Amino acid sequence: MELRRMNTDSSLRGWVTQDFPANGRRACRLILAWFRLAQWALTRWGAASALVLAPYRVVVVMLLGVDLPANTAVGPRLALFHPQGIVVHPDAVIGADVNMLHGVTIGITRPGTGAPTIGNGVELGAGCAVIGDIEVGERARVGANAVVVKSVPPWAVVAGNPATTVRVDSPQAVER
Repeated sequence: MELRRMNTDSSLRGWVTQDFPANGRRACRLILAWFRLAQWALTRWGAASALVLAPYRVVVVMLLGVDLPANTAVGPRLALFHPQGIVVHPDAVIGADVNMLHGVTIGITRPGTGAPTIGNGVELGAGCAVIGDIEVGERARVGANAVVVKSVPPWAVVAGNPATTVRVDSPQAVER
């Protein structure tokens, strides 16, 4: 998915602050603002984007422990809670309104494993791993320390290693 299609606001300020409504903590806002700035530079500056990408990798990845590559397609309002130890495959696709806790791994860089697609409104519990060319459906919830190796249906709650479906919530019941 093309990065420019992930957000309709093409202004620098709109692009960089698109995750602020979902994140109350300053540290989370800083990490995501820098991520969005790196994305914005990557889509518009070509080789000159290295001026933003290099310091982003040093500070956010190496010092803060959030490996969220700038070329990853991520929808608006990504929420990070306790953002440490997060690793995301560059080819992963993450939808809008996703909540991610600490220690989350999305994809691994082993050849032939593919990268996951995370749907809109998904909640990823602390320490969970989503591995392979799979999809996590819209509004699904992945429990803490779960290892997801098979696709997850929309509205499902999964837990365990390997993850199994605990239940599937009804969208109508949640809306009431």
